[in-house]
Amino acid sequence: MMILLSLLLPLNSLLARESQDSAKVLSIDGAVKNHGQWSIDQLKTQFADQITEVEFWDSLPTWTKRTATGIPLYALIKAAEPDKEKETEWTRRDRSDSVLHSHMTFFVILEARDSFHAFFSLAELMPEFRPAQVYLVWDKDGEPLSGKDAPLRLAIKDAKAPDRGIWGISRITIVDGEKLAEQLKVSK
Repeated sequence: MMILLSLLLPLNSLLARESQDSAKVLSIDGAVKNHGQWSIDQLKTQFADQITEVEFWDSLPTWTKRTATGIPLYALIKAAEPDKEKETEWTRRDRSDSVLHSHMTFFVILEARDSFHAFFSLAELMPEFRPAQVYLVWDKDGEPLSGKDAPLRLAIKDAKAPDRGIWGISRITIVDGEKLAEQLKVSK
């Protein structure tokens, strides 16, 4: 019995460490060309020129204006390259630039470890369309995020009621709304 325990304890420690490490990683999947995972250090390195300090309203424990450091959500989405080079019904109308508005059929789902979700249309995050000022942040008031906030949370600049300001973000999924609508029609 003692030998079995001495073999299982290191395995248990390794599994716990892997679980902690996976909690510190953000994954992106769905209708993107570059599926992947990013740690906070990788985000800081890859997007060093886009790191921004942003003020936002934090609802916990009470409504308080906070300062955070992070990157625009769209920067990471752009790096994942949404697979939006397609024609849509709207763009087929007499246009030589038929992929111009294909991004309007996509949306972004952010998932937190506690199962909360936040949804954005891809277009509302794009700089070409006076985007919402949405950031993935890794610190708050100069301190690294910890506990339920970690590894990343959303900070939405100038949001009066930050109903999409979720924390503990672990996954982003990009969805082609046109394909989803077709799938839903078939399932009826």
